Amino acid sequence: MSEKKTFEEISQMDFESDIKTKEGGTDKKTGEKIYLKYLSWAAAHKVMKIIDSDAEIIEHEFEHYSVLSGQQQDFLITELKPYRQTGDGYMVKVSVVLFGKTETENYAIINFRGQPVLKPTSTDINKALKRAFVKALAKHGVAIYLYEGEDIPDQPKIDVKEIERLEKLLAQLDEMTQKENKRTLLNTVNKYTKQDSRLGKTVKEISDMTYDQSGLFKIAANKIQQEFEKQSNNKK
Repeated sequence: MSEKKTFEEISQMDFESDIKTKEGGTDKKTGEKIYLKYLSWAAAHKVMKIIDSDAEIIEHEFEHYSVLSGQQQDFLITELKPYRQTGDGYMVKVSVVLFGKTETENYAIINFRGQPVLKPTSTDINKALKRAFVKALAKHGVAIYLYEGEDIPDQPKIDVKEIERLEKLLAQLDEMTQKENKRTLLNTVNKYTKQDSRLGKTVKEISDMTYDQSGLFKIAANKIQQEFEKQSNNKK
């Protein structure tokens, strides 16, 4: 067993020799190329084992069901797969155990544009698992500074279907309350975004939101609806 280290000690360790740089697109305002620093999964695995030789990686599996038709009856087949389906795509989940403490990362299966992959291949799933591993390790302090401030890669924005769902939700809320709620909801989203930059960047329109921000939008809309219904019932 390696000598136990705290989060603070790990976060202050020098990993620069293992950090790589890649091109991350172009700045829309200046037109200059953006370069992002990252820790490859192989380098992350090496660092993890150096820190704690007994460290563990857990790739979580989820139950998937299918029906196998027989001559006399159908059979329900249960399979374990390292990903799960969500409303807008697929997610993987990886935990890293360091010095007996577990940190977990849920990571969306996305393409090179940061958009959800609707029919992920084994390669897509494997890449997502590796990225989730590196992020779970970062939660222990390993090169966590890469995910602070501007070094955090942009989160994927919501797709057309999600935009349509949110706009429909907003229209129903406006009709119920007889007032426009868009600005209030976006202000709520931005309030929490400023507190946690991992959610994305501050937004001006629904189409600017990330999937995490769309979740906040729905929660805020639900809260307004509940308060309105409560006030309406009190008036009766």
